[in-house]
Amino acid sequence: MDKLSRLFQGIRDAQSSYRRITDEELALIAKKCHRDEVATIHIRLKLFRAELTVCPVWDGDTQDSIWEAISMHQRLLAMIHALP
Repeated sequence: MDKLSRLFQGIRDAQSSYRRITDEELALIAKKCHRDEVATIHIRLKLFRAELTVCPVWDGDTQDSIWEAISMHQRLLAMIHALP
């Protein structure tokens, strides 16, 4: 398991794994991210977009989940770049 996955798991262990991660929690994760985690985020974004291309049109729930993951990773990336 890569560091980024462990950071997400640490946040989710404290709360329900079914709820949305807040911006405050993402900010905590962002502070612990470095170059390798940024690369992992970029890779995940590409993988999420690839999943969208093969997701059936009728499967709106899965598409919504993928878009939520994309949005969360984009917000995390923006937070990392905004750090001093």
